[in-house]
Amino acid sequence: MKKQSLAFILGLAGLAGTALGACGGDDNMGDDDGTDVDAAVNPDATGPQTIRVNDDITADTTWEAENTYVLPRLKYVFVKDGATLTIEPGTKILGEQGSVLVITRGAKIEAAGTADNPIVMTSAQPDGMKTPGFWGGLLVLGAAPINVNVNSTPPSTEATFEAFTSAVPEGKFGGTNAADDSGTLKYVRVEFGGFNFVADREFNNITFAGVGSGTEVDFLQSHKGKDDGVEIFGGTVNMKHVVISQSQDDGLDSDNGWQGKVQFLVIQHVGPDGAADASNGYESDNHGTAASYTAAPRTKPTIYNATLVGKADYAVGSGSFATVIRRGTSGEYYNHLILNFPKGIEVRDTATGDQITAGNLFFKSSIFFNNDALGDMDNWPAPQASNDIDEEAAFMVTANMNREADPGMPAAAFNLANPTFKPNDGSAALTGGATPPSDGFFDTSATFVGAVGATDWTTGWTAYPQN
Repeated sequence: MKKQSLAFILGLAGLAGTALGACGGDDNMGDDDGTDVDAAVNPDATGPQTIRVNDDITADTTWEAENTYVLPRLKYVFVKDGATLTIEPGTKILGEQGSVLVITRGAKIEAAGTADNPIVMTSAQPDGMKTPGFWGGLLVLGAAPINVNVNSTPPSTEATFEAFTSAVPEGKFGGTNAADDSGTLKYVRVEFGGFNFVADREFNNITFAGVGSGTEVDFLQSHKGKDDGVEIFGGTVNMKHVVISQSQDDGLDSDNGWQGKVQFLVIQHVGPDGAADASNGYESDNHGTAASYTAAPRTKPTIYNATLVGKADYAVGSGSFATVIRRGTSGEYYNHLILNFPKGIEVRDTATGDQITAGNLFFKSSIFFNNDALGDMDNWPAPQASNDIDEEAAFMVTANMNREADPGMPAAAFNLANPTFKPNDGSAALTGGATPPSDGFFDTSATFVGAVGATDWTTGWTAYPQN
């Protein structure tokens, strides 16, 4: 997670305190009078309309595909507890500068697009002129377990999301319901969102905070986010068929006790244009405070079939790591294809090293190739000055069945506008993967390495617009 303010927000500093706290979720920070654009011009308008969403959603509401929905400038649109926002296939949502769509704890989003008609949430800027971080993206808050405040006095099962103050009651997340249901995100693209309103209070392109396993996330793309592509704060949310493309910070960032599952994940980390800090494929933490690195629930994702593609010459902030694992986190990573990152897999501290020793942190049946491009090209980072973990010794044990080999990926895997992640015929990645568990979530036929096997599930519904 980057810790810096977005330049264009600095000019709005006089409004920051109001937008983030004092007025709460109901205050409209735009210049609108609370009416829909078309309705204001013609109350009897029929057919497609451009509708400004000036008010929070407090009752069940449907956004229809024939209309375009605009989130006004600096407006946090809250879908409130008890309400369900249903979004029809093919609907487009445009975020003006600084706007955010927030699904609060107890609310639901039912956004079920199709391969032919995905739902698109994007910047309100003109096509070809969209910039990462122009709007705040999608934030989903749930009631599943987190570890943010379990060691506080008194301990608590909930927290306030970091971009809000305690004056925003809609900003709370976490609880005790691991199966909490925040709705459905299926065939959804979120583009050009995520920003740091002020230091250490940031939105991502897509954020799940305390989201439970009852939520369905399948065929989701995060493209050109200003901060992380997807960040997960605790909870148990599972994801399948996910593409995180060209984020300016981390691809998938997990914190605060996330214990979800993922299968079929692409992170194309090849174009962090405009980024000013290190930018990693994965970044995984358990708890941000050293005294609480062992806090429970402990971050422990289970991820099968992932492809992480890096930009080998990216040297900003000492370069990007394929994976940064730290602060007491654990995780089970199978069938990963990780290639072309400036730095390899980095384990940062002894609390995390202890998870390797305990068998709670590992990579298995995976391929590493052409990583550590800013070092000695051996796939592994240089030793740290203190508390170093020997990542090669930890992850390349024979029993883990990992390989360092050319996976035979096409050059188009590095293409920004029209990528493909299907390995070439005869690729080493097409065999040698572990069989995923038969638990009702994982596809047990995916015994290849990487996110894509013989069939490319990313085609048809994804898009990679450039700015």
